[in-house]
Amino acid sequence: MLRTKIRKLGGSICFLFAVLAVQAQQYMVTGGQGTPLMAKDETGEKLEVYLLYGMGNAAISYTSSSTNHKWYRYKSRALEAESVPCEQNGNTSTIRNVEEGYGYFVQESDILSRYVWIIDYSKYAFEVQNITVEGTCDNFLLKGSPEPARMQYNLPSGRTVELKREFEVSFQTLSWSDDNSFSLTPVTVTMEGNPYSGSIKEKGENKNVMPPLCDTEVTLKGDQFARHFGIEKSITSDTYQAVAVELHTDTTLIMDNAPNMTLGEGDLLCAPAEVTFRAYANEPVASLYTWRIYRSDVENGAENPLILYRGEEVDYTFAEKGEYIAEVTVSDRTGECEAVSDPFVIKITESRLEIPNAFSPGTTPGINDEFRVAYQSLLNYKCWIFNRWGVEMYHSTNPAEGWDGKKGGKYVAPGVYFYVIEATGTAGEKFSRKGSINILRPKKINDEIIEQQ
Repeated sequence: MLRTKIRKLGGSICFLFAVLAVQAQQYMVTGGQGTPLMAKDETGEKLEVYLLYGMGNAAISYTSSSTNHKWYRYKSRALEAESVPCEQNGNTSTIRNVEEGYGYFVQESDILSRYVWIIDYSKYAFEVQNITVEGTCDNFLLKGSPEPARMQYNLPSGRTVELKREFEVSFQTLSWSDDNSFSLTPVTVTMEGNPYSGSIKEKGENKNVMPPLCDTEVTLKGDQFARHFGIEKSITSDTYQAVAVELHTDTTLIMDNAPNMTLGEGDLLCAPAEVTFRAYANEPVASLYTWRIYRSDVENGAENPLILYRGEEVDYTFAEKGEYIAEVTVSDRTGECEAVSDPFVIKITESRLEIPNAFSPGTTPGINDEFRVAYQSLLNYKCWIFNRWGVEMYHSTNPAEGWDGKKGGKYVAPGVYFYVIEATGTAGEKFSRKGSINILRPKKINDEIIEQQ
């Protein structure tokens, strides 16, 4: 039993030694102008990709616990490697006359090899002479020359990989804010790969960057490797004439909201409902607004709009029962791009009129103390109230108003009175109502004398 434990412990110690040995091995790359850059760490392949700016005095040193290092290099894959001479100094060895486009490594028994690939960046440095900007309604791209050369390296397994460059593309656009306005906003996008190969995309994203909403210059800077060596290039385009449009809308509803008006169920509105429709877009790129309002509940309603208005804002009063659609289209100054708003759906409820048969003015304030009709969607309302001798007690043209039971500032006597009401509904229907109304209360209210009629 004790013997088994010792074996397990010994195995653990050997494994620990192997881990420490792997951790102890280390490459150091020197040479060229400036400081060499480890541009990529292919952890799974145990490969480090280094960039040097020029190959003058290029060298690679390797340090491990061994004092006898054997160096190799490969062009395509590690299995086809060839040996290269080195200078051994204790547990550090160095190879000189390093060439770019090769992978270098030291092979030690019982230690997993790590690899170093060398690229001379001075042969691939980003040079740019001119750029132009091309844009459409939903994306934009850069064109330039010359195109950046491709930098590649070979993994030990033999697979060829491109070393990706990163560029910064900067421009200005407009951003929508909660106060219903656009504001000028700078944008910087980090692109990966060839900046001229397609639509501008943010690194790591799979969607196009939205094109600018205002005229702007576009600046291209890069790449990140040039920035490291202090030779980063920057170029700015001529002013790009924007074509993309962005549209926002809102509405203001003006509608009677009297206590005696019964509102429609759900999203139904009562007539007359006056609505102000407003559109906001990125002017001056956006220049032509067209509002269209039509009946959506009738055949060919969309082809026969009730109103076609060219402008940012339009007022419309909905006075008939039905369902309506309001929408706006905005296009840019060239007519190339346009945006269409989500439709506003306006539903006007049917007309309704209900008349009470009694009320008690002055007795219970706030509770049934006025003569008020219950209504919705009424037009051209007229109401008269008479006493039994035909004397007019009250007249109104607003169904939201009520009669407080007074004549000449004094309460009229309790009893029966007569009303005549005429109104027009939203479907053109006529309301003509006649009837009696009872005033219920004592003959004296708070010591106030009742006017006898």
